Amino acid sequence: MKYLLDTNIYIEACQSEEKRARFRTTFFPLLPSTFLSAVVAYELYVNAQDRRTRSLVQEFINPMERSGRVVSPTAADWVEASAIVTAIEEKDRGWRSKLPALLNDILVALCVRRIGATLLTYNREDFRLIHRHKDFSLRILEG
Repeated sequence: MKYLLDTNIYIEACQSEEKRARFRTTFFPLLPSTFLSAVVAYELYVNAQDRRTRSLVQEFINPMERSGRVVSPTAADWVEASAIVTAIEEKDRGWRSKLPALLNDILVALCVRRIGATLLTYNREDFRLIHRHKDFSLRILEG
C-alpha cells in the first residue's frame, strides 16, 4: 500500500517534541511506502517561519526526494482540478469563498488518486467535500 501524508500531519509534528515523537512512532513505519506531494512540500516551506522549522521540513522532505518519491501535479491533474472546482462551485455554493484555498487540497487528492495511494489527513471537512466530487483513497485521522 502507498501513502501520502497531508500537510497538516507534518505541521503538527513541527509543533513540539511530543508531537514529533508521535509522528515518528505513527508514520516512520510507513516511510518505505510513503510519497510526498510537491504541493505539500510547497505548503510546508511556506509555513516554515523560522530556521528550526525549516530544518524539520528538510528532515521530512529529504528522504522522499532522495528516493524519488515526490509526486507533482500533471497538466491533466490541473485540468481535472478545474472541473472539480467548477463542480463544487455549482453544487456546493457555500464553499465558494473557500475555493482558492481548496485548490491545493484538490491537487493533492488528484496526485493520490493517480499513484494509487491513500491520503492520510486530519482535514476531515475539506477532503470529504473533495471526495464527494472525485473518488480517491482517503483516511481521516483523529487529531
